[in-house]
Amino acid sequence: MTRPIHAVLPAAAGWLAFGALELPAEHPLRVLVVVAFLALGPGYAVAGDGSTTLATAVTSVAGSAALGALTAEAYLLAGAFSAPRVLGTLAGLTTTAALIRAVAYTHASRREFR
Repeated sequence: MTRPIHAVLPAAAGWLAFGALELPAEHPLRVLVVVAFLALGPGYAVAGDGSTTLATAVTSVAGSAALGALTAEAYLLAGAFSAPRVLGTLAGLTTTAALIRAVAYTHASRREFR
């Protein structure tokens, strides 16, 4: 199971990416931070650590692509699509998933020591 600090890192990356939207559109740091979060963050927060590094990478990328597509499509169908909305929603979902994982880990480790 993921340690709490590993569970919370994708959430921090999500809010960092959301903040990076304030940089100019062509700024390389903005592109790097946002693309890295969209490629790995939501999927890692939901799927977590796999049995191997490859399994973790594959589930993170696939999960991130699926969550990103579903979120963007929902906003497109609602006629309210914008990058800050999609990124903010994904950051919120990532934070929620990360906190649930951290609480579950803490609860499981406390039960282990009883």
